[in-house]
Amino acid sequence: MVNKADLEKIFSALIVPMKEDQSIDYEALKELIRQQLADGVEGFYVCGSSGEGLLLSCEERKKVLSTTVDTVKDQVPVIAHVGTIRTDDAADLARHAQQTGACAISMIPPYYYHFSMDEIISYYEDILHAVPGMPGIIYNIPQFTGVEFNKENAGRLLGNPAIIGIKHTSQNLYAMERMHDSYPEKILFNGFDEQFTGALQMGATATIGTTVNLFAPLFLKARELFLQGKNAESAKLQKQINMRVETMCSVGIFSAVKYAWTLRGIPCGDCRKPFKPLTDEQKQVIRTLMEF
Repeated sequence: MVNKADLEKIFSALIVPMKEDQSIDYEALKELIRQQLADGVEGFYVCGSSGEGLLLSCEERKKVLSTTVDTVKDQVPVIAHVGTIRTDDAADLARHAQQTGACAISMIPPYYYHFSMDEIISYYEDILHAVPGMPGIIYNIPQFTGVEFNKENAGRLLGNPAIIGIKHTSQNLYAMERMHDSYPEKILFNGFDEQFTGALQMGATATIGTTVNLFAPLFLKARELFLQGKNAESAKLQKQINMRVETMCSVGIFSAVKYAWTLRGIPCGDCRKPFKPLTDEQKQVIRTLMEF
């Protein structure tokens, strides 16, 4: 059984290296995981937004997860994002995650059809029912799904013992604090790197981040200073994180992180279509950043 403390960590929202033909480079993935562990990453969130989960087939998602779990070898926790629009597919991915050894599953809400909140909550409950004993994490990312969770509309889920927390990829820190106040036993995972230390102040005890792929030591030190009550020093590191986030977002955050790792010696290729490859000018922006 996973304890709360096991997941109050700094997680990399793991990217997935691609070959030139856009097939997954599993050998590069293994090396990427090993290098991130050496950087101090405390856990991996697999096949989420940064991992292009919705651009992968279900079988690819399963193989990415199993490769991650096998490479990690129980050194750090692995969370499997299993969300998709089809409940049956999400349940199948959840069963695979449980069998493979992931410590928890996470799901975006179903999208496109503007489902009612009752339908959305039933989707979560159906998936959790498929994997008894498997901890679940709500994935709140309203800018992509059109659904924003808060303590009122997610109360039925947050009151469910099978739900251990929520990944809050929203700039609404007020909503985060209110959920923490109402459900202090749940883990709040910050999902926006640019508000990491602010989220800690609002009750977050974990983070899942795209730029954690590259800059784990900055997050680890910022958390250390925050926990020591050195808020001014922690804020300085947040500014360093934000400069990197701003630069990478200016060219496309997911593509930028993949190219930055290519510069670090692990070819990660481009993001899957319909994402466009970085231009030479955009690559130069990232080269300059990585030389900083």
